[in-house]
Amino acid sequence: MAGEFVRNVRVFTLNCWGIPFSFASKNRFERFNAIGDHLKEEAYDIVVLEEVWSYSDFKKIREKTKAVLPHSYYFHSGFIGAGICIFTKGEIIDTVIHRYSLNGYAHKVQHGDWFGGKCIGLCVVDYAGLRFNVYATHLHAQYSVVNDEYCSHRVTQAFETAQFIRATRHTADVCVLAGDLNLEPTHVGYKLISCHGLLKDAWLEKENKSDGQDSGFTCDTMHNTYSSGNSPVRIDHIMYSSRPTVSVRCLDVTMPLDTIPGHHMSYSDHEAVLAVLNISLSDSISNVTGVQTLPDLDSSFSTEERISSLQEASLILEEGMRKVQRNRYYFGGLCVVLALLMILTVDLTFPYGTQSLMVAVRIGLAAALGYSFWMAVVESRKEIVSMRGARAGMRVAKESALRAIKMNDRNWQNNGI
Repeated sequence: MAGEFVRNVRVFTLNCWGIPFSFASKNRFERFNAIGDHLKEEAYDIVVLEEVWSYSDFKKIREKTKAVLPHSYYFHSGFIGAGICIFTKGEIIDTVIHRYSLNGYAHKVQHGDWFGGKCIGLCVVDYAGLRFNVYATHLHAQYSVVNDEYCSHRVTQAFETAQFIRATRHTADVCVLAGDLNLEPTHVGYKLISCHGLLKDAWLEKENKSDGQDSGFTCDTMHNTYSSGNSPVRIDHIMYSSRPTVSVRCLDVTMPLDTIPGHHMSYSDHEAVLAVLNISLSDSISNVTGVQTLPDLDSSFSTEERISSLQEASLILEEGMRKVQRNRYYFGGLCVVLALLMILTVDLTFPYGTQSLMVAVRIGLAAALGYSFWMAVVESRKEIVSMRGARAGMRVAKESALRAIKMNDRNWQNNGI
């Protein structure tokens, strides 16, 4: 078309495995130095990183890459930070953060997600005369396939991700979501983000199908030096969408990192993902300073699949609410037992030399009682309310989609089709 603008934009994402404890994240200093060197050398257009839990690690990468990626942003959230950050060649003109309403349990210290303040972050980027909405996120991990105790939390996070993107995309020319979603393509949470969030999966859309990386696995891969390779999965994703007047084609998606040069170690326990997006538009499109309304994108996606994913997600949350209610009874019963133990030990006399031990035991009982009460009364209530709110939103979205189907059927009948 006349005055056509075409540009390739390279989007890179990596879960950096940056837990700030050497016993939990091997070779972190060497790996983060290598990650910064790689980003400096390759000079990607947009970079989204996860598990950068230490702000000093972010600053280290920012210092290394400031010549080629002059604009960056770190999303602060939770006790130790959200761990997500964005680097870009384009100027960041606005930022928004939404912290997920559900994100694991404080007493599951060995998992640690609760302390991370998981969220979805948005950087609005002015680049090449276009407005990019760059979304970064890292959903709750799955620690067991057989007994996935966090499934309802992850589904809630996925729905909130889709809702957040739907609510903030209207002034963007191009939307890009990148990060460790901890969701395989068969999971309902993935379907919520892609179908309800109206996003295309770069791996599925890529035009180059002959790059020798047919699986697209990004975690627990055979060649990664930090994983066993027994159960490889594709959970790190790059997704995108655009307004109808902007064309985006995914030319290729690759895993650009192998081992660190000169070292027999991978850059992380996850694989990096690189997508090359070809963006074109006509000169009739207004520039980045113009505020535009994004037309409805629902027609580009399967409404039936969207409804199906919303229904499946709602059932998962319904079961999740029943599970929380059972946990509520458990912690309530624990409160009664602990309170009785506290009462029974009030007037007891203990042998000489054991008083200090019993004081410590009673302090422990009091702490356990307080925490059990908190879980039974406060946290359980908060969890149920969050799931109830997500289910209400899913119901509204499903009803809206059903109305759209009926309206389309009515239009076809009126047009004699």
